[in-house]
Amino acid sequence: MLCAMICVTLNALTDKLSTGGRTAADLVRCIDPVPRGLEMDFLRISSYVGTQSSGNNTMAMQPRLPVKGRHVLVVEDIVDTGRTLKALISHLEQQGAASVKIVTLLNKQARRVMEIQADYVGFQCPDDFVVGYGLDFEHKYRSLPYIGILQPRCYQLD
Repeated sequence: MLCAMICVTLNALTDKLSTGGRTAADLVRCIDPVPRGLEMDFLRISSYVGTQSSGNNTMAMQPRLPVKGRHVLVVEDIVDTGRTLKALISHLEQQGAASVKIVTLLNKQARRVMEIQADYVGFQCPDDFVVGYGLDFEHKYRSLPYIGILQPRCYQLD
């Protein structure tokens, strides 16, 4: 179980709000015992427009907790191209994080363009556009209680 591997030195957990929220909530619920000093913060950063990564990261909401000298676990819903995650790791390191580890529910290795690997991976993901369980397409399908493949006819215009 992923939870058992991350409890040792964790004292800050950062979640990408809106997509990683469900993953972070499930992860925190299964951490037992909860490490002393664990705090959870949220941020909003994205590079997606529709079904494609634009390559431009927009951080709409900054973390509120200071990360300087702290061990940070970033909870991701999906690691795709790696661009957003690479930018986020760089930002946290510039803020003085003692360490930054990544846990992701889904790892879509086929689309990776940046040299980056999650430290903890739930599942490998095929090279399809997936929705549900917090993942969305233009703010739709996020509330599905499962992860499914969005058929191209749902987002391709003829």
